[in-house]
Amino acid sequence: MNRKLLDPFAPEYPEAIEACLDDEYAVKCTFSHHGSLLATARSDGQCYIWDMDTLNVMRRLTHGETSLTGISWSRSGRYILTFDDVGVCILWDLKTGEQRARVEFDSAIVSARVHPRNSAQFVVCPARESPCLVTVGEDGPRIEPIRIAPDNVDLKSKAAAATCCCFGKKGRHILFGTAKGAVHAVLVASRAVVCSVKLSASAVITVARNPRGTDIVTNSSDRILRVCQVVLPADDSAEPSIRVVGKITDSVNRVSWLQAVFSASGDYIVAAVDHKAEHNMYVWDKSTSSLVKMLTGPNELLEDCAVHPLRPIYASISTFGIIYLWTRIPQQNWNAFAPGFRELEENIDYVEPEDEFDRRVTTSQGTIDCAVSRASRERCAADAGADDNQDELIDVTGDDPLFSDSDSDSEDEGFVLPVVVELDDDLLPPAVPPTAETQALVANGQGMDVDQGHVVVES
Repeated sequence: MNRKLLDPFAPEYPEAIEACLDDEYAVKCTFSHHGSLLATARSDGQCYIWDMDTLNVMRRLTHGETSLTGISWSRSGRYILTFDDVGVCILWDLKTGEQRARVEFDSAIVSARVHPRNSAQFVVCPARESPCLVTVGEDGPRIEPIRIAPDNVDLKSKAAAATCCCFGKKGRHILFGTAKGAVHAVLVASRAVVCSVKLSASAVITVARNPRGTDIVTNSSDRILRVCQVVLPADDSAEPSIRVVGKITDSVNRVSWLQAVFSASGDYIVAAVDHKAEHNMYVWDKSTSSLVKMLTGPNELLEDCAVHPLRPIYASISTFGIIYLWTRIPQQNWNAFAPGFRELEENIDYVEPEDEFDRRVTTSQGTIDCAVSRASRERCAADAGADDNQDELIDVTGDDPLFSDSDSDSEDEGFVLPVVVELDDDLLPPAVPPTAETQALVANGQGMDVDQGHVVVES
């Protein structure tokens, strides 16, 4: 659909469930950078890649036999990172379907993210270890620990362990949330903490970055969502800082939040409710901290949710492994862009005159009668095209700056996931054993052959 034909004043959040994807073991989900693919992490150790156009599974990745705890896309969509609850991280290359790197830790992985500008680099947060920055090279992965606390990791308090992480907009910094309620900003180049802030005494469960800005939203175990303004300059022009600019909480029901992320434009915050028998998502206004929409689903436990990076589409996973796709049916506003367009209440029969388009052709050279020869018309069209080539060229293949989250390019921007055709043996014709007559014909060279039990006749 043409984006210009959409109503610019329509809200960007969905209204109802449009489709359901049956994935029995799905526990986590996330959209790719361009929103064309949806990846789901499953409790049986597999990762499914769904196509958002056909709503079919395009790729199946077998991570292992233990449950996956999360997934992370690269910016190009070619690489995807999967990690489980035993400490195994695998970086997959979807172009070849093979593992690009495999890293093992001593504890479960609670969070991991791929670098937004370098697909060969990702950060990992083990449950009982210091976070690590992994760089994939020709000699294998190189693991570099990041110390976010002066002391070593205390197994009881987990003072130096991170509970969640996310990269900055350009990938120069990493933001970590800890069990002590603090958020640390670490410089990727030196792996040193540049600034920190103490949010509360409760643990930080999740942290998410605004795709259209520099602010972040944190979800703590005290049931409060905090919007923080992050200032991390690349040079010494300003002092790095992280400060809280807004707080969001449900003062009536005092519900706890499972996850909080930004919408596609960054103006709203989508929070998933952590309740035993509710499948609800709240949409909050970031600037006013007011509730604008509550999406109510079936009476099923909500496992995870994801937001489409470009369109008002949300994905949520229930405890039964069903993926619900929430969306808004767009209304095409043709009258706003074509004043002469007339909407029809019902279909009508239009009788086209025989000579309606055969009378005259108007070009920049004047009016041409269609009775002239074809060669003359082609010469006139060529002369008219020479003048049209002087007009400004319109780029129809470039990225739309309105929906771009960065002014720099990344590798493999034009990557398209190849389709893998899986043949079903049940659909093939049954193999017929060759008889003595067919074997005699083949021995005499009469144009017949036997291939894997099938008799092939050459015409």
